[in-house]
Amino acid sequence: MAPKIIAQRPFWLAAGLSLAGYWLARFWFPLRPFFNHLPLADIRAFTPSLGLGLAYAVWLIVLYALYWLAYRAVRQAGASFGLIVTTAVLLAIPLLQTYPINANDIYRYVIRGRITSVYDENPFAVPPNAISDDPLLPFAGEWAGATSPYGPIWELTAAAVTAVSRDNLLLGLTVFKALGLAAHLAIAALIWWALADQPPGLRAGRTLLWAWNPALLLMFVVDGHNDALMLFWLLLGWLLARRGRPSLGFLVAFSAPLTKPIGLLLLPFLFLVLWQGLPDRAARRRFLLTIVLGGMTAVALAFLPFGSPLDLLQRLQNEAAGGVSFSASALILLTTRFAGFPITAGAMQGMALASVGVLAVVFLWLAGLAWRKRPFLRSAADIFAAYVLTALNFRLWYTTWLFPWLLLDTEGEYGDAQKDGKNSSFIIHHSSFRLHAGLWLLLTTQLSVLIYGHMRFYLLGGSQFAAHLIGVPFVFLLPLILAKKHPQSH
Repeated sequence: MAPKIIAQRPFWLAAGLSLAGYWLARFWFPLRPFFNHLPLADIRAFTPSLGLGLAYAVWLIVLYALYWLAYRAVRQAGASFGLIVTTAVLLAIPLLQTYPINANDIYRYVIRGRITSVYDENPFAVPPNAISDDPLLPFAGEWAGATSPYGPIWELTAAAVTAVSRDNLLLGLTVFKALGLAAHLAIAALIWWALADQPPGLRAGRTLLWAWNPALLLMFVVDGHNDALMLFWLLLGWLLARRGRPSLGFLVAFSAPLTKPIGLLLLPFLFLVLWQGLPDRAARRRFLLTIVLGGMTAVALAFLPFGSPLDLLQRLQNEAAGGVSFSASALILLTTRFAGFPITAGAMQGMALASVGVLAVVFLWLAGLAWRKRPFLRSAADIFAAYVLTALNFRLWYTTWLFPWLLLDTEGEYGDAQKDGKNSSFIIHHSSFRLHAGLWLLLTTQLSVLIYGHMRFYLLGGSQFAAHLIGVPFVFLLPLILAKKHPQSH
């Protein structure tokens, strides 16, 4: 069926116009002229008026509409993986030279990588400002005094990149962007592989929904976020386990928290589904022994260049309790202050404990459902969604953690639909609703920067409370409402 896509005008129209849109971003937000300017820019610096902010929103919505047009064409006619990935690469090429408009963490990747590769110091113990003569220190910004919150695999990766780029900041940024693109495309390949037993149109469509997604391209290529590498390990581990290699699969997935600690949230659910799939007690004992010894060895080897992991644990504890923004928790605190009660350190600590408590309750509930053999893909998406909803701080890239599991959630719906005609409509509708909600969430998250930036500055008098009062429902509730409008579309 793949050759039919050649005759699909909507696909090629979407591809051509999307490419033009991404080249527009390349010239609208150019990296090369601004990469070494201080202070670091953001989307409002490049669109310094309400009208230009609205133009950015229109640009992003049009890209999303073209993306959906391409998906519908591929869903109907099918497409080869080569065509999907080649067009995705073409769309991403201009983004390699686009400024990281919505997050400048990529600058910290360069600076912390240099702590290891240039200065032979430990990024988990030595903050950037401890090396006062580093020529790139000014680009550390507010994080100059903070050690790394990432895992040793990521810091070793960053050290390898900066060993090549050295003092060349532009090269370092570009290589990290290329690494984000490579991980993004590798995930597309894993999705294609995972859906090999699905109808051709569904397989191609779901793969394109990942590879072409404008929000993912913005976060993984424009901003160069390392979440793509963390997700790659989780998906690869799950696939290997599903293909009959449970111990190897779990250990590969264990590389995720060693890249970015949030990946640890998924491992108990992977453990449960693998444990239940083993044939007898002897197999379970071997599995448990293998992953415990293998996991301990992986931690020891990964931290070998850096020493104890306790420095990272302390950094994560400090980050979890520090600050609150763009989240439901932030809205609660700001509402409290609006009502006349001050936001004290005790109130912040109480909110942090409450958030952890809610997440723990949801985790135990989901674990109970998983023990009763709820599909792993549902648990994977839901535990990340629970974190997104309960975290004190919300960031754009958090929403990417849910998306691959929503895309892959087809086996249960089609298997159950074939076995149980009575309940199949609900099963298909439920899965489609979740996927559509995830798609809308990625878009509303990207648009939220205009609420907390342009709208707050130009229309709301700088009020953080008003911005959160609009932004939190816009990001978290609007996707659920919009998803209701397309309950049957796959």
